[in-house]
Amino acid sequence: MGREHALMLSSRGACVVVNDVRADAAIRTAEDIQAAGGVAVPDSHDVVTEASALVQTALSQYDRLDIVVNNAGILRHGTFAEMSSDDWWQIFDVSFKGVIEVSRYALPHLLESRSGRLINLASNAMMGLANVTAYASAKAAVWAFGNSLALETRDSNLQVSTLLPVAWTPMTERAFTNPTLQKVMKTDFPASAVSAFVTWLSHQDTRLQGSFEVGGVSAGQLVPSTYPRFKVSEATPEAWAKDSQVAFQDGDLVPLRSARESLLSQLLFVAPEVKSELPRAFFT
Repeated sequence: MGREHALMLSSRGACVVVNDVRADAAIRTAEDIQAAGGVAVPDSHDVVTEASALVQTALSQYDRLDIVVNNAGILRHGTFAEMSSDDWWQIFDVSFKGVIEVSRYALPHLLESRSGRLINLASNAMMGLANVTAYASAKAAVWAFGNSLALETRDSNLQVSTLLPVAWTPMTERAFTNPTLQKVMKTDFPASAVSAFVTWLSHQDTRLQGSFEVGGVSAGQLVPSTYPRFKVSEATPEAWAKDSQVAFQDGDLVPLRSARESLLSQLLFVAPEVKSELPRAFFT
């Protein structure tokens, strides 16, 4: 998928740094971009331990940095109980710490750009997926990081977005053994379709940021939500046991776009009178 991002961005005029810890893969993609008339250089620095050098490659080659697409990640299957600590943390570090370190060194330059775009690739695995706890945990952390950084930088021209892509890639090939699903994934969910959305978000005229599920020719904004809240008569284990059946009631979902919205929703449900005591700014 990272290769497709590089190819698509280049085809629309971006000067690209192609990063892959496998130097031969980075060189091959950069050469393909150059052969098509684009501008690209390869880079094989480790995003976890050498992020500063990766960012410096862009600055040395192009004198500026406007777009970062954090796509690096690795996936290995195995239950939490059977996976070694070293293997678990390696998956987590590449998939999350790599995002953090690249973003850390890139952020000053993206802010200086005045049209900076930071796009992080998470995964719907963050909602829970057996046998990939390290990967799922890392992607959930990527999602939380992106949402938090977007709030921190909302008064700047930097736009931070997080994508949960669905695409047929070498990483996902083993996940779909059903022939029908394989055919649909290959035909309708190519990696290049995600790259089209990434490239659109990257453009300086695009005024949209947030979290999005993206696959094929479709996309949808993603926000947490809650079913209707309920109360018990008192905060005791016995009261919860007595009324536990209402914990699973259906109803209209309420979106919660930030930690503040979640907190306010709970405060106002339990103590609605607090609304008149809080400053108006607390609700915006």
